[in-house]
Amino acid sequence: MRFLKDNRGQIRVIEAFFAAVLLLSALAMIPSETHVGGSNDEILHSAAQRTLITLDSDGTLSRLIENESWTTLRKCVQSLLSPTIWFNLTIFDENMNPINEVQISSGSQINKDTVAADYVCASSGSNYRIYVIRLQLSNVN
Repeated sequence: MRFLKDNRGQIRVIEAFFAAVLLLSALAMIPSETHVGGSNDEILHSAAQRTLITLDSDGTLSRLIENESWTTLRKCVQSLLSPTIWFNLTIFDENMNPINEVQISSGSQINKDTVAADYVCASSGSNYRIYVIRLQLSNVN
């Protein structure tokens, strides 16, 4: 009989139900897809900068340049970008003379709307050198 007269448990269940409804309604107000502002050029430029910063974060970029490992560099860039993005990478010395004789790209350019991002990288070896890396991106479609 004591359990029938004790209404505290029922109140807790109703309180939990309203809390769940409140949480679910708050989650429903959050947009499911976040819209990234900016044009296609801004998105490609941001992707180029992110790619170069990621490669340079642990010194990989300067090591690959100093060793002239162009194939490995191409594979690294290719693995960081979407397959629907065409890229071309050119490495310059401090006088803006191209260093790489081999083309570092994902093939021939399909789209004429190309975005370029320049990135300055310093060598991590004993002979201090500065490189300017230009990464050009374009959508394949």
